[in-house]
Amino acid sequence: MKNIFSITSIYAIALLMFCSSCHKILDKEPLNALDESKIWANPSAATAFLDTVYYNLMPGMAYGTGNPGGCAKGLNNWFWGGWNANSDLVQYGTYTGTDEACPTDMETSRYLLGTATYDWLENYDRADVTEGWAVKTYGSIRSINQILSKVDGATFDEASKKHIKGQALFFRAWAYHSLVKDVGGMPLILTPQPVGDLTAIQQPRNKTSECVTQMLKDLDDAIALLPESWSGRDLGRIDKGAAMAFKGRVLLFYASPLFNGLNGIATWQKAYEANLAAKNFLDSKGKGLYPVFGKIWDDELNKEVIMVRRFNYPDSYYPAPGFVPLFASADDWESDCPSWELIKAFPMKDGSAFNPATAADYEKYFINRDDRFYATVLFNGAPVMWSAKWQKQNVYNWSFLQFGEIDANNNCHDKSSWKYKNDLNQSWSGLTDLSPNCTYRAKAIDKTAPDANHSATDWPEIRYAEVLLNLAEAAFESGRNSAEVLSYVKPIRQRAGIDQGSGNYGINTTDLRQAIRDERFVEFAFENKRWDDLRRWKAFDYLRTLGKRHGFAIILKSGQSLPGNLDDIYQPSVYTKFACKVVNGDKAPIAIKDKQYLFGLPYSILSRNPKLQQSTTWGGSFDPFQ
Repeated sequence: MKNIFSITSIYAIALLMFCSSCHKILDKEPLNALDESKIWANPSAATAFLDTVYYNLMPGMAYGTGNPGGCAKGLNNWFWGGWNANSDLVQYGTYTGTDEACPTDMETSRYLLGTATYDWLENYDRADVTEGWAVKTYGSIRSINQILSKVDGATFDEASKKHIKGQALFFRAWAYHSLVKDVGGMPLILTPQPVGDLTAIQQPRNKTSECVTQMLKDLDDAIALLPESWSGRDLGRIDKGAAMAFKGRVLLFYASPLFNGLNGIATWQKAYEANLAAKNFLDSKGKGLYPVFGKIWDDELNKEVIMVRRFNYPDSYYPAPGFVPLFASADDWESDCPSWELIKAFPMKDGSAFNPATAADYEKYFINRDDRFYATVLFNGAPVMWSAKWQKQNVYNWSFLQFGEIDANNNCHDKSSWKYKNDLNQSWSGLTDLSPNCTYRAKAIDKTAPDANHSATDWPEIRYAEVLLNLAEAAFESGRNSAEVLSYVKPIRQRAGIDQGSGNYGINTTDLRQAIRDERFVEFAFENKRWDDLRRWKAFDYLRTLGKRHGFAIILKSGQSLPGNLDDIYQPSVYTKFACKVVNGDKAPIAIKDKQYLFGLPYSILSRNPKLQQSTTWGGSFDPFQ
């Protein structure tokens, strides 16, 4: 078991610290209701209070936990299920529908269809919006402001004060960015608000530029206070390098076309300087790209991990049944099925683009791709058996359609009527008998979990690779020469096992902007980056040009025998058993509107505070781009 900082376990410990053991855990007094003299006289007590902020704001998959404290649910989670492609819960800290994944049942969110109103999420799941997005975030901001108002007067040592204050400042910037990036400026609250009289705490929205200015100040102050590293049980806490890397991310986001620099608050030059400073500092601390891409999630706390949410079985874990075949799972399947758009985006081993010209080329889609493909895409016949339950079946990942057909409209149907043969993991038919998905997500699967409901793979929120690609983009957009820009992208391609070729690892140097964007697509697939990238680049026109997202149907050819459980898919005699076809993933074309780059404030949020104004993009009077 890991003997290090784990958010959910720390939270449970914090609850226990101040409570008599003769009562149930849910009857305990919350930390923010304790006698303040107990908190600010002891650094462990103050840190435990801070850990409730970690618990609520650190991103990562935490749907289930072995803690007696109950279910830990972060505001941003590992994508799972067709949620990545289908869900009507597109943001507000929940799920995203992007081109990374193909819908499992050809379902498309109203957001992507362009039919959503500002209150559309409210009608879908009120709790997810009001409690999970704004209200819960402001609850954390209140806790942070309590810490910042008291920590300087604490009676314990100065070093502990600095470190607690630095972490609190970081998370205030984190919390405001999670709000402002989605809707624009929100009320900027920097002191603890009284509980009780709502009229006394209602405030209007601040300008987006004012919010970003405060975020950057908080981050600069945090960087000055945070330690360069943590050790022992504190491994995983926010340190100086994490704060510097996050500052680079924030500046990159607001420098991008969506906010266009906010009149000089977040220029490309500032983004370049912040990301370069982060890289130089991280380099000095031995951080860098981990040599094997697929091992980033297996070998925890490796040199690439900059900011991480820790999980620790049996103390803190989450269910992930949809990432393994149904026979080795529990009650879910078809999770994060890579779209054709993602499958074809991975380069070939020689650095060239995957460009099939014949049916035979499609059949060999998994051969000679870059290393990230194999670490991200669980393809038909992939020679893996991860969990003990799967290994007992002694079968590779067969996920073809034995009874599939393509109709005249390029939709894939499974005619099996739920009839399956032997132990092979053939793709299910779906409730509508439409099943375009024959590949799954391989990235970040907990291969050592006792079963699919007890996964504990850490969530690396910021990787060194992000710092490099953030820096490459800012360098390009701020006018640096191509040699410098390439120097940040080449190591990414080299680590992916791509041949050097003429020296550029196949990078398209005639369009470096697009080359960087393409690299982000494959490097960060399923890491909760794509949706915000498409938004900040104002790239919804790209989504619309897709018409529909596409699945990759793999169908056993007529007259072909089933493969054996452990047949070698790389042999022509095996992979030629299957016909591969790009098929529709959505029932209707994507018609997302440009006004949807930012979300409108839902009615429940507006009704809580009459001083709030709706954004101009959703018919209100508040300009979110100032």
